[in-house]
Amino acid sequence: MARILNIAFQGGTHGNFLRYIIDRFSALTPNISDLPFKKLGTSHKKINYSNKVKRYHPNCSHPYFKNENEPHVFITIEKDDIVFIERWVTIRADNLGIDTNKDNIQFTEYFFKDFKWKNTLQTLYNIKDLLVPRSVLRDFYKKSFLNIQNNGLIKFDTQFRQYLPKNTFCFPVSAFWKKELFFQTLQNLNIKFDLKLSNINETVYNKFIEQLYWIKTKNRVFDIIEAIKNGKNISLKGIDTVEQAFISAWIEKENKFITIPFSNYFFQTTNEIQRWLKNYPTHYKAMNPNLPTFNGIPNPFYLWNLKK
Repeated sequence: MARILNIAFQGGTHGNFLRYIIDRFSALTPNISDLPFKKLGTSHKKINYSNKVKRYHPNCSHPYFKNENEPHVFITIEKDDIVFIERWVTIRADNLGIDTNKDNIQFTEYFFKDFKWKNTLQTLYNIKDLLVPRSVLRDFYKKSFLNIQNNGLIKFDTQFRQYLPKNTFCFPVSAFWKKELFFQTLQNLNIKFDLKLSNINETVYNKFIEQLYWIKTKNRVFDIIEAIKNGKNISLKGIDTVEQAFISAWIEKENKFITIPFSNYFFQTTNEIQRWLKNYPTHYKAMNPNLPTFNGIPNPFYLWNLKK
């Protein structure tokens, strides 16, 4: 049976949902009536797909893509997408269900097969088992936010884009998060490859986005940063580890001689952050070894850490 499309994507970027939409609503494929959603809200349920739409994760080394002479859609990731994706990708990708918002996070060996974090956690934090303190995860995320180009998702996205099959449509992951944009991008994909999509049931999309629970607080971290900048006091109770890390990275980039405390505890209000910044001891201020550059030049402490 000839394939009409290949969907290449990184884990957690909704490639399974896109496969479902195309396979169900294309006139080139048999009818599908079942919904694809599992308990975690992912589209990983096994249903009677036609196999005319192949979805897969690109290889981490050459050759990156399969079936390179066939039509492809590649789900792209931008830097602005990272903080949102990181908030839930450990839970939803491959249905791994790892919640990083506990004081101590219990990982599994299966998780580390998908997320290549184990060596970094051992080297930087002396983690030798599967139980990781929240302070470690916050610092781990913070380091990636301080130099977003080195975030794993961005590094692979940049690499993959250099080797895309010739007949590829790029589908931004952010298009999944806004209904109008999703359907417009889907229509553009439909036109490019003549997928004969029609009569798409919008309730399926509604069900998808309702189960992406984090969408309700997608921009919360940016509202918090605005509050800090404007001297407004708001509560930080309930924000997750990734949001804490993003705020920590922003504070360190804006205040180059300080580092956020390494602790499971995190600030409870924006006023607490403002007071802490005001009273940060002068004798503790020093060049932050986590910042790639300092006053526009390479940071020697950062470069030294890379060589360790």
